[in-house]
Amino acid sequence: MVSKYEAFKDSSSLKNQHPKISVITVSFNRLEELRKTFYSIISQTYKNVEYIIIDGGSQDGTVDFLHKNSANISYWVSEKDAGIYDAMNKGALAATGDWIIFMNCGDQFFAEDTLAKVAEYLDNSVHVVYGRTEYVVNDKYGYHTYQRQPYDLSIIWREIPSCHQSIFVKKELQVKYHFDTLLTWCADHDFIAKVYVAGYRFQEVPVVISRFDTSGGASRDLLSFTKERWSICRKYFGKSFQQELYFMNEYKSFWLQKNIISKIREMVPSEWILTLRKYRKIY
Repeated sequence: MVSKYEAFKDSSSLKNQHPKISVITVSFNRLEELRKTFYSIISQTYKNVEYIIIDGGSQDGTVDFLHKNSANISYWVSEKDAGIYDAMNKGALAATGDWIIFMNCGDQFFAEDTLAKVAEYLDNSVHVVYGRTEYVVNDKYGYHTYQRQPYDLSIIWREIPSCHQSIFVKKELQVKYHFDTLLTWCADHDFIAKVYVAGYRFQEVPVVISRFDTSGGASRDLLSFTKERWSICRKYFGKSFQQELYFMNEYKSFWLQKNIISKIREMVPSEWILTLRKYRKIY
């Protein structure tokens, strides 16, 4: 099922002055989270925006929601796909903007003027623009938010500079290099590393771009997560002693977390966990 509409209809007059931004959301049976993301995007004060939703064939009312809100969606499709990164690639191919950012179900822009602030930095001298993220944690220990600065590019071999919700990429780069659908957890990191080693220019901007809710996402297999990042490092940056040692230690740490520390944590009073979080600023 496919439907096309023109959203943000007053944007055509801005074409020569302001870059067109394609915001892409992928979804699958997460209607409530989609609503939150949808309203965050359509409330942006910046108007030269194209909004694309790629749905994986949801059966939870998502399609009805998309029909009812078609006037605010530039393009949407609901059909079976091969997973999140396949859906994100589809969205990039459908985009007609100058820049692309992915805001998936549950993700939000930090403020209504976020796109307006970032647009000031989007020009032809750079290819990837990224900023800060506010993380939301809501678990049995309580509700917390914290902001994270982007990682330095010198450690891109082990860390993506920011989550993809806080990264803008030139459309032609996103289509040319695309996401590797063979990866489960880290295709965004793989993509960014690929673009970086190809010599494209990155720019960090002093803007909190997204609000990322860690509570509603998929449970990440940390051991598999480490393995994928390790393989990305080897693919693009080689096998230095420092890098191999880092991932061996991380793998060991996550193994201990999974098999021992998590069990101990269940026996520790909640107030101790909260105190430790505040002390270490880890949430």
